Amino acid sequence: MKTVPPRRSRGGVREIGWAEFGGLAVELADRIAAAYEPDVVLGIANAGVFVGGALAPALRAELVHLHLPGRGVETERLPSLAGKRVLVVDDAADSGATLARATALAKKARAAEIRTAVIVLRPGGARPDFHALQTADVTIFGWDYQFHSGSPDGDPGDAGV
Repeated sequence: MKTVPPRRSRGGVREIGWAEFGGLAVELADRIAAAYEPDVVLGIANAGVFVGGALAPALRAELVHLHLPGRGVETERLPSLAGKRVLVVDDAADSGATLARATALAKKARAAEIRTAVIVLRPGGARPDFHALQTADVTIFGWDYQFHSGSPDGDPGDAGV
């Protein structure tokens, strides 16, 4: 499969539309499948759920959504992951704090093996096991427009992002 060519960044901002995201997700899934066979893809809400939704079917894995404490919920209870290989996914990694929190919860749920993956990796930051691209640019994904538009039915052009 051929990936949609990436858009050039403008002024330190890189926009990844839905088509480019799809191509990056396919490439990332292929890279992961060559090295790791997860039983469960743990998508960190909000944006990691989009990534998990793209990767889980390609990897023939179960998708589990994870809402981390402090993100509008009191606590997250994961189903038992005992003996399962888990892939924790998010849209981007900078400090790695979010991936570390999710990994700790997967360990608490008794996952046998845990690896991490993101679409965008920031240079000099966290080092997940898998990533699609590395850039220092501020990255805006297609779903960011809906999250910030104020209305789920709003026009992405109204987002002002």
